[in-house]
Amino acid sequence: MPMDPITLLRRFVLALCVYREARGESPRGKRLVAQVIENRVQDKRWPDTYVSVVTQPWQFSSFNAADPNVSKFPSETDPAWPECVRAADAVLESAEPFTDANHYHTDAVSPAWKDETKIVAREQHHVFYHL
Repeated sequence: MPMDPITLLRRFVLALCVYREARGESPRGKRLVAQVIENRVQDKRWPDTYVSVVTQPWQFSSFNAADPNVSKFPSETDPAWPECVRAADAVLESAEPFTDANHYHTDAVSPAWKDETKIVAREQHHVFYHL
């Protein structure tokens, strides 16, 4: 059965953000990134749509105008894309959250908001927090 347009949009936006933010990470890392977005959509502190969450200024760097990933889209043969879609699907289809993380950063940066006591997961080059 085909997906309705809203479900397709959610899936694409979620998978695209995972692709831009974590395409080189493990399947678990990709799913953690997808779950952070889902957790924000469900949290009253953030907007309640996937598009609004990922495009909110200064939240997901790959959607910021100055970021080199802002114009990256997968090609039809990109081997990372199917895993990004699987991560999005796993989160969208799950009744229970994979994690309660609502923030993350790569180990290449040290944001002012980070709180070592709030780390809930580490995966490859990402650190995840529940703030």
